[in-house]
Amino acid sequence: MNGRAADAGTHVDDLAMRATLHATEKATTTFEQVFLEHYPRVVRIIGRVVADRARAEQLASDVFWKLFRRGPGRLDHRVGAWLYRAGLSSALDALRVAGRRSRHEAAAAVEAVRLGQSHDPLHEMLLEERRAQVRRTLGRLKRREARLLLLRAAGLTYEEIARTLGLNPRSVGTLLNRAEAAFEREHGRADLHDCTGNRDAED
Repeated sequence: MNGRAADAGTHVDDLAMRATLHATEKATTTFEQVFLEHYPRVVRIIGRVVADRARAEQLASDVFWKLFRRGPGRLDHRVGAWLYRAGLSSALDALRVAGRRSRHEAAAAVEAVRLGQSHDPLHEMLLEERRAQVRRTLGRLKRREARLLLLRAAGLTYEEIARTLGLNPRSVGTLLNRAEAAFEREHGRADLHDCTGNRDAED
């Protein structure tokens, strides 16, 4: 009797182990599917902010690692929205950190021009400065405005933007128009500030 009980217990443990392994394999497969489906877009969203493909891929990988650690409970129909929000937060955090380095990078760009370290240094410097100005403008916007513009620039539809940010799909168009107007205002102020600063420097 004891032998049968022991065998029965072993059998139950074996079944439990197999069930656990099966569940783990299933979760891994699902995660791989989610990764393949959403990774390119998450990279694209982050890349719009950081303007560095390698950095965008690194930050996207961090986002997916957070998702993996949260377990299969997150792998439902809302996972895309969660990933896009997490990607945006990661990108905007990186933007704030980069803002603190902008003056050093500008100085390095000027030095590169002086030393002639690139094929067309003046063009490259002006292009990078324009990109940096766009990133700084995004950093000054309200967080929702920046998110709206970045998601739309990454190719998300109004419905996808609404799901990601928890908005009414009917309001997305209006909110995007307001965000674009806010961006233009901030960008114009930055241009005016630059022009004023240049005149002061010349005087």
